[in-house]
Amino acid sequence: ARPTRCNAEKRKLDHGGGLFDSSPGGGLLDSSFGSAAGATWTLRVDFDGDDSREVHLHREACRSAFLTLLQDTDRFGGSRTVTLDPAWRSFFEPLMRILYIPEAVDFFVEQLLVSHARTIGQALAVSHCAIYLDLDAPFFAAFYAAVRSRRRRWSAFIDDDRFELPRAWRQLPLGHALRWLHALCPSAHAARSNLAAYLAAEPGLSESMMHDGARDEEVASGAAEPDDEEATRGWTLIVQAAAAQGAQPGSLRLGRKLRREGLEGRVSDDQVAAALAASEGNVDAAFERLSSGKGPPAGAAEGGS
Repeated sequence: ARPTRCNAEKRKLDHGGGLFDSSPGGGLLDSSFGSAAGATWTLRVDFDGDDSREVHLHREACRSAFLTLLQDTDRFGGSRTVTLDPAWRSFFEPLMRILYIPEAVDFFVEQLLVSHARTIGQALAVSHCAIYLDLDAPFFAAFYAAVRSRRRRWSAFIDDDRFELPRAWRQLPLGHALRWLHALCPSAHAARSNLAAYLAAEPGLSESMMHDGARDEEVASGAAEPDDEEATRGWTLIVQAAAAQGAQPGSLRLGRKLRREGLEGRVSDDQVAAALAASEGNVDAAFERLSSGKGPPAGAAEGGS
């Protein structure tokens, strides 16, 4: 029988050609990505000085505002070179290829995760790279849907109250951190503890900002998926977990604030309690007292007034 395109592609995959082969006619879905012909500009990619590459980009890549800015940097004395995390080496080109065929984003995201993200940590690296390359909303919608479908495959402890996300999650922008948490749908207790860890790692973030961010994501999700009851329940859990950060005892919130400012260990638990008492439970006022060196009123630490 005469070989069909499907059979030819299957043979290529069986022999290691891969979905993202940039040779002419390569890949299940052809595009101009990687071809010098018709390229608008060339991007040089370094990985901390190791294994640098040149990538030919076309007007399709202008779906990324970040890559568009790099296109014309020469006239401003800039550079078309970017330095990426070495951990991104295997999937930064597949991510850029997605810009070329947006109508196939679901397919490419699925194959990207199959090939490069067999753990939560690896998938977090993919999301960090995608954020850096400024991929668009349809990509992230497909990405988080794929994350949700893999939650139990990636971790046998996903429903455990002690489930803890890797540190790389706490380095994401708030909106993406919340969408990750929603996609993984941990228990209410695990959601609260992971959000507390995120707050502790983000110096400029307040409890109210986190709650507002969760509410914004909930509203956006409801507009995009009005009939998805599971997604709605998930966002309700995240919003409640975010709200619980502000309802924690003042000593915990004040301790977190001191840690963010590098003051943890310089004040005792008694001083924290006394400053809160003197400030009538106002965490910001108590922090001001402790950070300015004013301390509580004389005798407050011993329970006096």
